[in-house]
Amino acid sequence: MSEMRNEVVRYFFENYFGGNIEQAIKATGYTHIQFRKWLDGSLAPQKNTIEYIAHCIFTPEFRRIAEYYEFHPEEKIMPQLKNMLGGHADNPGIYAFYDSMGNLLYIGKAATSLIKECYQSIRQEVSIKFPSGIKNAPQKRYEITKYISAYDVGNSNWIDYPKHVESLILRISKPPLNKIIGSLEPAFCKEDEC
Repeated sequence: MSEMRNEVVRYFFENYFGGNIEQAIKATGYTHIQFRKWLDGSLAPQKNTIEYIAHCIFTPEFRRIAEYYEFHPEEKIMPQLKNMLGGHADNPGIYAFYDSMGNLLYIGKAATSLIKECYQSIRQEVSIKFPSGIKNAPQKRYEITKYISAYDVGNSNWIDYPKHVESLILRISKPPLNKIIGSLEPAFCKEDEC
């Protein structure tokens, strides 16, 4: 049984960490020595170790990229987004626009590139009507956005995890600039229970 657990670690190591021990250590928190011994078979990992490594691989994590990043509508948009997103610009994720009081205006999901989606979204027209007495009402989202947040919500090969996170947040918060609240797929169930 212990040899089989070593094989599982080897499989995870090669297929999910690309054979890179640094990547495996970063994802799991285990040490060089532990991984080396599991890989060469001189130490058998515990059942809980296998389960934890699987958890690290398959459970999407929610990480903050930027929170309430101060946005300046009078400045160029793209350089501000690049600065805010840093090395996460081309990753999938969730982003949010807020007004000057920190009220949520809009939630968006980027399936592939946060910077592209965020840039396109902030340049969209404002979809709400302002009172008739307001002169020079803002026309674009960037004109009313004061803060932006961005999150890496992880990914899954089986479901569109960022979409589910976005849909859940939309249903709870109902931001005024979102027209669609998204959809949530039902949880998996056995055929006789659906």
